[in-house]
Amino acid sequence: MATMTTTSIPARTGWAVLAVALLFSLTLPSHAEEGWLVSFEKAKAAAAKEGKAIFMEFTGSDWCPPCIALQKNVLSKDAFKQEMPKHFILLKLDSPRDKSKQTPEEIAQYKKLSTEYAVRGVPTIYLADATGKPFAKRVGYGSTVSAEDYVKDMVAKGAILKQRDEAIAKTVTTKGVPRARLLDEALSKIEAEIVSAHYGDLIAEIIQLDAKDEAGLKTKYEAGQKAAVTKAALQAIIRPPIGANAAAKPAEQIAKIDQLLAANKPEGEALQEMLFHKGQLLMRDNKKDEARKVLQAAKKAAPDSAMAPRIDQLIQQLFDPKRAL
Repeated sequence: MATMTTTSIPARTGWAVLAVALLFSLTLPSHAEEGWLVSFEKAKAAAAKEGKAIFMEFTGSDWCPPCIALQKNVLSKDAFKQEMPKHFILLKLDSPRDKSKQTPEEIAQYKKLSTEYAVRGVPTIYLADATGKPFAKRVGYGSTVSAEDYVKDMVAKGAILKQRDEAIAKTVTTKGVPRARLLDEALSKIEAEIVSAHYGDLIAEIIQLDAKDEAGLKTKYEAGQKAAVTKAALQAIIRPPIGANAAAKPAEQIAKIDQLLAANKPEGEALQEMLFHKGQLLMRDNKKDEARKVLQAAKKAAPDSAMAPRIDQLIQQLFDPKRAL
């Protein structure tokens, strides 16, 4: 009877191989999960090769509760792992407290990209084309959102990129105002903040093509640029980018908002947002009477806005003497 032979690797050698494999697995970056890339350049190359968009996750994997919840409830679920790679190249951009398992290149990459994409909180998700130009954004995570609904929302946002590219393709044979209108169509579904930050070339072209404001696009985009610059400046005051120095004291932030108000003279909802944040800062600085006046002015600036009910609620909760503070 023939005897079954065992592997020719000596036991001692086998244990050595296992030990090396274990050591290697422990030294891998903790966030280099199956199906995910951690290099922006490799993600762009893969997206171009496979004809997909990029799902960019800015996260703080070991310290940010919403990031941890997103990972647990969505990113690790089969609904996400099976469906999302069909549509996106997955790119994880992590800024953990424990950076011992990251390469210097990963650490430097996060600092660079979080600045370029104005990441002021995590998790922040960007959907971008193969060049890295974003077309959709999602900030934060509510633990009640299921993996199935999250994936459905992300996949649906792919239509924004399709519309953008189809409209731009039509511009090849058009000039002047008709071309400006097509470029406007290309940008119409993309959030104004993203447009202002990442589509400056198309904005400049639209303004130039509609220089006489025949289609009203010159006015539209110049106003949009001004509003976006003001909003970005406000966000920089109230919520500095991750990695920046500690936030200033409320009095210092209030002074900066006052300077911004004087310089830009915003109206409507833009004014309301600035006054809303100023009112909150006055509350933190324990200046309740001033805060009430500022919040009332904020409500008056745009009484029918989406933010108006929040302002009403804040005034009632914080300044009604019948309510506990």
